Amino acid sequence: MAADSRVVVVGGGLAGCACALGLAGRGVEVTLLEAGSTLGGRVQSVNLKGMERGIDNSQHAAFRVYGRFLQLLATCDAREIIKLQKRTTLPYLEVEKGRISIVQSGRLPPPNHLAVSLMKAKFLSLGDKLAMQKAVKALQRMSEEKRRSLDDTPFIEWLQENGQTERAIRRFWDPLVKAALNIDSEQASTSVACFLFRRGLFGDPDAFDVGSFTSDLSDSISPALRRTLARTGVEVRTSLPVTGLFREEGRVAGVMTREGLLTASSVVLCTPIAATARLLTGAEASVASHEVADRLARLGNTALIGIHAFHEGPVLPSGIPFVTCCDEPLIQMLFDRTGELDEQNREGLPGHWISVAVSYADPYLDWDDELMRTEYERVVYAAFPDAPTITQFHVIRVKRATTALTVGSQRLRPDPSDAGEGVILGGDWLDIDWPSTMEGATRAGLSAAATILGHRGDSLMRGWQHDDDWPDWPEPPRRGAEGWREW
Repeated sequence: MAADSRVVVVGGGLAGCACALGLAGRGVEVTLLEAGSTLGGRVQSVNLKGMERGIDNSQHAAFRVYGRFLQLLATCDAREIIKLQKRTTLPYLEVEKGRISIVQSGRLPPPNHLAVSLMKAKFLSLGDKLAMQKAVKALQRMSEEKRRSLDDTPFIEWLQENGQTERAIRRFWDPLVKAALNIDSEQASTSVACFLFRRGLFGDPDAFDVGSFTSDLSDSISPALRRTLARTGVEVRTSLPVTGLFREEGRVAGVMTREGLLTASSVVLCTPIAATARLLTGAEASVASHEVADRLARLGNTALIGIHAFHEGPVLPSGIPFVTCCDEPLIQMLFDRTGELDEQNREGLPGHWISVAVSYADPYLDWDDELMRTEYERVVYAAFPDAPTITQFHVIRVKRATTALTVGSQRLRPDPSDAGEGVILGGDWLDIDWPSTMEGATRAGLSAAATILGHRGDSLMRGWQHDDDWPDWPEPPRRGAEGWREW
């Protein structure tokens, strides 16, 4: 059976949509298959009992360093759904004291652009701050070869070897690692953690400007993706899971669905780890395909919990959009989600919405909702005794939220062509250094698209790397860029 020229992309999350758009924009016929009813993957809203409207499954954040994701929003004409800080601003809350310290970027060049405000911040001692300089200098001197060689070292060991105090680790380093990597410093790969700090917090002066979403993501991203995919000629078929890969003469020549066989010249898997491993295995699968499936299974996932509390009025002080809660293992951050939303997007909320993203939530999956509410109330009313009464409280558990970037994970992450057989890999678990974020997913999908385009003779894409802007899309925004909202 001769395969047609079509590329089938399996998975309608950000990776799959980015891959499909990248291919279609350069003239490739693409069919995108998604098992669920909406696009966006794990970036989605849910319907909860007692609420008139859907809300995000968890708190989602972006940063200006998310260049490919911001390019994706721009090419989908969805710039209005995000607003970016004009200046990196990170508030830290000492819960028992009710005291907030602000770390902001200043005029000094990186990595010292945060130094002035950090020296004034009260949530760390002078000794903590002086010790931090040693780690920052080590990050600055570190080569990429050295960084990648540290994959087998737990990040906490690297921090201790570089003189970090217990309080600096607990209040500064570890919260950032948890939020970005969804794992704690005791288990995180030093290679990946150092990538986070070198590229993000201590990277370009504007790299860590926080982006807040002004609407529910499923109600904004999914329709924007659908419109853009339709405009570029991508055939989108939702609610159609792929049940297997069709192999012919040692190559994958299509996919099997409940509607039958869909042939293809190439198949791209932009699916979660478990689904990808399942599709890559079977009696007819190659040794290379089985090996990739085994590596993905060994990578595994970590969990997220989204806590959503609705109060009779605002909780955080005016001008404070979110806080990192020092020394709090469960209630790690508080986000004023109502404040982030545009006014017209607040309709139907049962109160003033405070969102808590519990990163690396695996130890708390068995906690019941009442226990989580008790912890939430303890933190909120200790820090803000006059906080208004709670009207509704909801907990959403996502057991397989992100790739587990633990010690040794770097060597398990595959390249797009590792499975062979004509299958191209495009999930956010690819070996692109980035964690399972909206940016990691977008870069992974584009990496898969570039691989196919390079194989098809597209000279521009043969040397493309995910750190490069995608050439067919608008440039990512720097501070003050026209058409982008800031706050």
